[in-house]
Amino acid sequence: MRRLGICILVVALTLGVVASALATGKQIVCYSAHASNLCPFWGEYYSGMRFQTSIEQSRIRYGGAINEVEFYNIHGANGRYNNYVVHLCHTDRASLSTTFGVNYYGTPVQVAKWAAFAIPGARGWFGLKMTRRFTYDNVRHLLIEIRWEGDNGVSVPIFTNNPLSGYRRIWAVNNPNAPTGRGDGRAYYNPPELRCLRRL
Repeated sequence: MRRLGICILVVALTLGVVASALATGKQIVCYSAHASNLCPFWGEYYSGMRFQTSIEQSRIRYGGAINEVEFYNIHGANGRYNNYVVHLCHTDRASLSTTFGVNYYGTPVQVAKWAAFAIPGARGWFGLKMTRRFTYDNVRHLLIEIRWEGDNGVSVPIFTNNPLSGYRRIWAVNNPNAPTGRGDGRAYYNPPELRCLRRL
């Protein structure tokens, strides 16, 4: 089984542990890699994007502070995305709505922002380190939202999982503030994978 896709580093609040998860964390693999997709790094064809993906609580099974989100760069593409913003939020929707705002449970937390976010031109993991804490409650599903506008014309394929039931990701192109988008996960592509690392 390939352990590829999105990686989320979770620090246990109940243990009072501060983040250093890669060295001592336990890896929780939620999905296995079966395909690739360009969302949310579709710079070759579009000038901006608003993107949401949900991760089921049953796939995470652990509460705590999320301090990093990582993706797996399949081919080593060196994309650069401007006005890059990452939000985390809870969601109580098993299948996402194509209206972005409907998917929030509570207020989304802006956890990272870059004037220009550069993805290293190397195959492997690259991280979105959080500059603000988001605490996952391990009760609802996790919602990840990414927005960017302006790029260097390069797309970065990442690994995805087999299609799952319902809409597990929503996206809109050329407008990072679009109120609605397209969804899939039922019969087309599928959400990025997740692995969690936690301190024991």
